Amino acid sequence: MNKRRSSDSAIRVIESFDALPLEKRLEIFSQLSPQARQELLQVVPRAGEIVRRISEEEMFVSIKELGEENASTLISLTTGKQLQYALDMDFWKKEMFNTEAAMRWLNILARIGQEKILHFVQISDPELVVTVMKELVSVVIREPDMDILEQNDSLPDFTLDDLFYVHFKIPGSEDVVISLIETIFAWNTEYYFTLMEELARGVPLENEEAARKTRLARLADRGFPEFDEALDIYRYMQRQGLTASEPEHPEPVDFPGNADRPLLKYPLKIVETDNLFKRCLEKLSHAADRDRVAQELAHLANKVIVADTKDPGSIDDLHGSLRKVSGYINIALEESCGDDLDTAVRLVQANHLEILFRRGFSIIMDVRKEALGLLRHYEGGVENLGHPLAALVQGLMQKRPLYASHVLGQGKAREFNSMEDICRIRDLLSVTQVEESWEPV
Repeated sequence: MNKRRSSDSAIRVIESFDALPLEKRLEIFSQLSPQARQELLQVVPRAGEIVRRISEEEMFVSIKELGEENASTLISLTTGKQLQYALDMDFWKKEMFNTEAAMRWLNILARIGQEKILHFVQISDPELVVTVMKELVSVVIREPDMDILEQNDSLPDFTLDDLFYVHFKIPGSEDVVISLIETIFAWNTEYYFTLMEELARGVPLENEEAARKTRLARLADRGFPEFDEALDIYRYMQRQGLTASEPEHPEPVDFPGNADRPLLKYPLKIVETDNLFKRCLEKLSHAADRDRVAQELAHLANKVIVADTKDPGSIDDLHGSLRKVSGYINIALEESCGDDLDTAVRLVQANHLEILFRRGFSIIMDVRKEALGLLRHYEGGVENLGHPLAALVQGLMQKRPLYASHVLGQGKAREFNSMEDICRIRDLLSVTQVEESWEPV
């Protein structure tokens, strides 16, 4: 009886949820953990309506936080753009094709079913499909004028058409690759024969490069520029470069054209530290502001990933980049506003977040310049500065500066995230502090 009541109650909850307007369902969905999101989509009748409104980045982060192997429902529901974005992120590592990642994804897609394998083929550039296949198989063409019995010993075991014979390069990949080949053949035989002939004749080196460039062009629209362009986020920014004017908002803010904006919430969730920037985000009252900030945070983190040569497919690197971005923005706000929340909110509204990020980075560079000026007066280098200044300056002098909080008993070295970090080093750099901690060679 209790089980029946529980089942009836669950049905009523699902029916109540499904009766809500789409915007309200999306709001509830956005507040759930990745696991809860997947469980919800497994039971609601109109899951597709929600999925189509999830941004490609948001879906990718949900899948990665669950782990691809545990996210089969989310992956099965992905739209073409969502799936393509996930594969763009994971199929390549340091601009090289990642066979291991491709095999992992193909295994997942095959377990979901042939429809998802077909979805992968349909949304992928032909150059990518060829790149994938050449890593998994080698293909031999049977000589049509020779007796098949005479060729049997020299041909691989598998063929679908008695013309192209397939050798599997990766042990254990046979079932997945056969499923992929059969799906392509059933969907478009002309595509199949073109693909197999290209594999048999030899794939030119330019093919993988073409696949890579097409991917980079797509990712550029998501805030993943080329390396040289990404380095612009580390250009010095003077304090007067910030705009303090009050922005104007259209009335009403949530105008109808915004009704179908894609769901992008993960950047706001990852900014967890209770600092001035976090309090600004909580005080933003306009949906347009929140959406803009989320988009700019996502793109900024992507630029940091490129500039710092991190892995775009790593959820840890993404979280780390977002924390770095939010920390630098917080430093810029604290320098300009102290603890004045209203002024900080106006700065966030009036400035592109990249400007605030660059100002935060520039403040760190100013401290580095001060440290270098001090070091010019001493022989023997950083190590002569004593504890804890020596370690703090060493972290500051890294190509990408780190705050050596571990020497202060505060965990491991981390990104700079507040003016308190800056002031601590500046205090230690003062002549009095240096003389007190001086340890001659």
